Amino acid sequence: MNPRFRQIPQASPSDRGLSLIELVLAMAIFALVAVMGAQALTGMIRMRADLTSRSSQSAALAELTSLLRSDLSALMPMLFYPPERATPQAALRFVPGGGRAILALSRGGIAQFDRGPDSAAGTRFRTGRVEWQLQAGQLSRSYWPSLIPASGRSQRQTGHQFGAELGGIEALRLRSYWPQIGWVEGAQPQGAAASSITAEEADSDSLAEAVEVYSNSLPLAVELTLVTGDFGEISLVESLK
Repeated sequence: MNPRFRQIPQASPSDRGLSLIELVLAMAIFALVAVMGAQALTGMIRMRADLTSRSSQSAALAELTSLLRSDLSALMPMLFYPPERATPQAALRFVPGGGRAILALSRGGIAQFDRGPDSAAGTRFRTGRVEWQLQAGQLSRSYWPSLIPASGRSQRQTGHQFGAELGGIEALRLRSYWPQIGWVEGAQPQGAAASSITAEEADSDSLAEAVEVYSNSLPLAVELTLVTGDFGEISLVESLK
């Protein structure tokens, strides 16, 4: 037989490549798997971001409520005398306003986060003044290391401002519970007498300026309510007796 006319052996099924239809089908399957994988990855990233945001919100809320409870539980029935012979303030003082509020209280002992690097071991028995101020949706805390500070420079900011992680703080409200009266709005009953300060403790002119602030008496309990954008109303009730 002439070798030029030798028949070329046919390729076995295992040696043949993919047909065009098979190739298109394989690419379609790979594309579908890639899309499903991308969607799953995107979902996981979004879920992780949401969990991180919720964790940050929960941590901020826990820190804020812990600080407030710590200050309220250490409330002392002692007046505060601002520098420059300003009008003395009550042991518990609350000034409400539209979108603004001030909560000030005399605190027994120095909290761990108020101590400086040079604080002595015995400073935990001191008394100081804590002031919470709500402004523009942010709640900030400042601290006076003494109830009779020598100058305004001794007041210092403690911690960061709260509000951004909670969707903003829209309002701050306070109620106090008094014997024979019950719950009242604010830190003092309406028309409370200012008989807790003597003439030696303050000028007569300043007495006429703000009678209600001259009180070192404390209620039996207080209810502090935070109105937040993300969590709604959050109420803290603290017994003072």
